[in-house]
Amino acid sequence: MNKKTTNTRMAFASTELVVACSLLAVAISVIAMLAVKTTRLWQDSRHQQIAIEELSWEIDHLTRLNPEARLPAMENLEPSQLVKSISPNASITASWCDETKTAIALQLDWNTSQPKAPVKLIGWMEPWMGEEDQ
Repeated sequence: MNKKTTNTRMAFASTELVVACSLLAVAISVIAMLAVKTTRLWQDSRHQQIAIEELSWEIDHLTRLNPEARLPAMENLEPSQLVKSISPNASITASWCDETKTAIALQLDWNTSQPKAPVKLIGWMEPWMGEEDQ
């Protein structure tokens, strides 16, 4: 091999090395970004599941109450410790969806600095049967 061929080959090897390192850096940054987004998606999914379970439990609790006890219970809803561990400022609100008071809407607001949509669940009340009717 002559000196000119060796210098040309070393120049190509240096260029290939720079390109390979650049591609590797891009690949690592894309994989890291996807890993972070996937972790956030899993966390948001878990928080959504916890919120739905919390609201389901509250609706189940409210449907078992007699009509006189239901309104005070609706006004005093408190998130569980699990929800408060996710967001200490979380709140649950309840409202009637219709005039006949057969549908109740519960909403869990996360109240965090990050924009997070509130979770809303609607439940329908069956006519309450007192103990004397059972």
